[in-house]
Amino acid sequence: MEIPRGYRGRYFYHFTHIDNIKSIIENNGLLSTNIKNQYNIGHHNIASMSIQNRRSEMSVPVGPGGVVHDYVPFYFATINPMLLGLLNRKVVDQPYICFIAVSIEKLLDKKVVFTNASANANYLPDFYDNPKDLNKLEWRLIDSKRWGEKSEEERHLRMAEVLVYEKVPLEWIDSFIVFNSICKNQIEDSYKMVGVKCPNISYDWFNNRPFFFMKFFFDGRETETLITGPIQLNKRYLSVIDHIMNAREKGSFIDARFKNIDHALLEISRDFCVIPELAGIYDLQTDNRIHQETVSLHTIRVVNNVKETGFYNCIGEKRKSIVLLAAYLHDIGKGPKTKWKDGIQQVYPDHPADTISMLDRIFSEDFLDISEKEIRKVCLLVVYHDLMGDIIGRERNIDELLALKLSRKDLYMMAALSEADIRAIDIGWEQNIEELEDLIERVLR
Repeated sequence: MEIPRGYRGRYFYHFTHIDNIKSIIENNGLLSTNIKNQYNIGHHNIASMSIQNRRSEMSVPVGPGGVVHDYVPFYFATINPMLLGLLNRKVVDQPYICFIAVSIEKLLDKKVVFTNASANANYLPDFYDNPKDLNKLEWRLIDSKRWGEKSEEERHLRMAEVLVYEKVPLEWIDSFIVFNSICKNQIEDSYKMVGVKCPNISYDWFNNRPFFFMKFFFDGRETETLITGPIQLNKRYLSVIDHIMNAREKGSFIDARFKNIDHALLEISRDFCVIPELAGIYDLQTDNRIHQETVSLHTIRVVNNVKETGFYNCIGEKRKSIVLLAAYLHDIGKGPKTKWKDGIQQVYPDHPADTISMLDRIFSEDFLDISEKEIRKVCLLVVYHDLMGDIIGRERNIDELLALKLSRKDLYMMAALSEADIRAIDIGWEQNIEELEDLIERVLR
C-alpha cells in the first residue's frame, strides 16, 4: 500500500491553542479527547460543545474502530472554516493559535483513518482506511483559498478529516505554523524545557499554502488578524484608557467641541456629523443582510431604543447620559466610508476593535470636562457593545464578561445598549432580549 502519486508531498493539519503546546510536549504527543479525559489531562478547549457531543457518540466503522473522540483530529484544508467560525464568535485570539503539520505518508499507519467530510454534522461522513480512496475527497473545495462556502454541504466536504487513533507521537510533527512570534517563542521555549529539538516553525504559509485569516481587504492592514480576540481586545481596551488619561493630563482643550457629555448629546442631536467619526458613518450603506438601513440611521434607532429599555430606567441620570453617548458611538468602527470599496460597508465583526483608536482621539481632544470614570464606562460600552448578545446567541465565552468585573448598574448599562441594538436589527431575537436579565444574574452569582 502506498500514497497515490497525485497526493504525495501533502500534509494534514491540527490546530490548537498555544496553551496546549506544553502539555503536548510533556505527554510526548497529541492525545485523543477520550485519552485526555481518562487520565484527567487538562487542555484549553476551544471547540463547540454541541459539536463535541456528536463526536463523542459517532462510530468509526473502519481501522481501529471506536468513536471519533478516540482519535486526534486533523484536516487536509489549511483555510479552515472551523477556525473562521471560532474567530467570528470571538472565542479565540488568532495569534494564540498554531497549526501542526503531519505528512500525508502517515496515512499508511494502521491507526490512521480519514473521511470525505467533517465528523461534525448529524449525518455520518464516509470513513476510509486505504489511501487509494483519497480520490473520493472533494479536493477542489479542500484546496480552495476562498473563505466562504456556497452551502453547508460544501463546508463539511471542505473539512474532510484525518483521524489518528489515541495518540500522535511527537516525532510525527513535521512543522508548526504560527501567526506571529507570540506562538513561535512559546513553542521554542517549551521544547527547550524538555530538552527536545524543536521542529521547523513557519509564519502563516507552509507548503505553499496560507493558514490564517487577515484583513487583506484593507490597504496597509493586510497582516492584521481578521478579528480581534478576547485577550487582545481587553489589552487594547485597558491600554486606550491609560493613553487617553495621559493625553488629557497634557492637553489644553482650547479647541474642545463639548463642555461635557450632556453638551455632546445636545450637539449630536442637532448635527449628527459634529464628531468626525460620526460623520464617517453618516449615510454609510451596508451590504449586511440583517441591517436594512444605513449605519447612521441604525445608530439613531439604537439611541432611541435605549430610552425604551427597562435596563435604562433602572440607572441614574449620569449613567443614562453615558449609555446614550455610547449608543451614538457604538458603530463608528464601521466607518469611515473611505475604508470600503465603493463606499459600501461589508459584514465586519471586528468593528468594535476599530473604534478603539477613534475613542482615543475623541476623548483626548473633544471634551473639556469629563472624568476618568465616564471615559472608562463609555469606552467599555462601545468596545463591548456586542458582548452580551454574542454570549447569548453565538456561544461567545461568558468568562470574557466575568473578567470585566462589572457592578449590577454597569451590567444594566451594557444590557440597555445590547437590547437597543438587537431591537434595531429586528430579526426575531426577542428571546435573546429576555435572556439578558438571566445573563446578568449568572454573572453576579
